[in-house]
Amino acid sequence: IWDLEKLKERMPIYSHDQYDGTTRPDEDEHFFDKTGKKIEGAVFTPGSGYVSDPQLSSHNLQVAAEAKGGEFLFNKEITEIRQENGKVVGVTLKSGEQIDAPVVVNVAGPHSFVINQMAGVEEEMNIKTKALRHEVHHVPSPDGFDFEKDGFHTSDGDNSIYFRPETGNTILIGSEDPLCDPKEWIEDPDDYNNQVTESQWKAQVYRCARRIPDLKIPSRTSGVVDLYDVSDDWIPIYDKSALRGFYMAIGSSGNQFKNAPVAGHCMAELIDACEKGHDHDANPLKVKTVYTGLELNMGFYSRNREINPNSSFSVNG
Repeated sequence: IWDLEKLKERMPIYSHDQYDGTTRPDEDEHFFDKTGKKIEGAVFTPGSGYVSDPQLSSHNLQVAAEAKGGEFLFNKEITEIRQENGKVVGVTLKSGEQIDAPVVVNVAGPHSFVINQMAGVEEEMNIKTKALRHEVHHVPSPDGFDFEKDGFHTSDGDNSIYFRPETGNTILIGSEDPLCDPKEWIEDPDDYNNQVTESQWKAQVYRCARRIPDLKIPSRTSGVVDLYDVSDDWIPIYDKSALRGFYMAIGSSGNQFKNAPVAGHCMAELIDACEKGHDHDANPLKVKTVYTGLELNMGFYSRNREINPNSSFSVNG
């Protein structure tokens, strides 16, 4: 736990001002007005982190899988989840090619709901997924401070944003989805606006400027727009389905990428157990993690769970 003195020592560019709720700067004329209140401090988690190059890390996982005999197909579209007698038997590609498989796993990200509908399993799920458009923005670090070297991944709940170091001594700013921000749910994950919008740019960057008063705000917007795969309570679904042999690792909501190896281990254990006859719905599988030895109850991630009221209902999970 860092008090304000320690926080100032480690992050001198951070303001200690506390604000009464998150608003949008284009709707709040008092957006930058100080309340006279101060935050209490910060929680420092040195074991935390982030993956700054998901493409490289995904390629590393691909190469590791190929070394074990895995094969990859790219730029292919699935048009059918084939099944016989309540059991999956493979998939059909748009080209007409059929791939036979006794086990199919839906890891389609923001297309997860499309694949579930194709497989005919969505209706029996209590927790479902949708695609949510999200923006992250880039701004330069304040003069005289090397945020790329000395900055931290920071969750600022008071301003409903997170931000972290990015290459070129810049700061990446994302949203923690406050209620005042409109949510844009996407019906077709292959057709959405992938350009940064002025209104959301100002909302997230100006919120960051309240925490970092010396933040340099460029006149031109910069950032990345893509889709989150969001479950009803923003907690992933790692589970079987009503279709035998069809499994799901979905609803990861932008916060599970660095957990992929653990999720993969859990899914492998789950699939192996279910294919051998284990009734996961009646008796949720418990998985022992490889390195820490912690036991994870996979029922927590069930498609049939009730909405978790303790969720942040945001990218924080």
